[in-house]
Amino acid sequence: MQFHKASEQNAWDAVASVTHAIRRNENAHPDLLRWLQAQGVDINQAVFPCVGLFDSDVFSGTLVSQDRRVYEYFVDLSEPESGDFEDVTDELGPKDPAHPDSDVRDLITMALIFFDNQRGQAA
Repeated sequence: MQFHKASEQNAWDAVASVTHAIRRNENAHPDLLRWLQAQGVDINQAVFPCVGLFDSDVFSGTLVSQDRRVYEYFVDLSEPESGDFEDVTDELGPKDPAHPDSDVRDLITMALIFFDNQRGQAA
């Protein structure tokens, strides 16, 4: 997808880069991917605006699931059973692209646009 502003294109490119790298298993800890799958995430359909290494084997991030739900997560892979995986879809506010104050330069907003674009191409 092409945008008129470089900042918008940069957000799209960032979401695409992280998402494709995770789907190809290039930059995510295998145990993180297994933990996300245990939470019901289909790695090959989810969109990943950001994955953060908080500390050694401790990850936090946001994703758009295969059902277009937005989740925030925080997990210490040494204690995966105590990880947090929270559906924040209903609290998106301006991060939702349909919101009148949304900003496509926001990575979560762009992840939803990316998801919708992929679904449109698959239809």
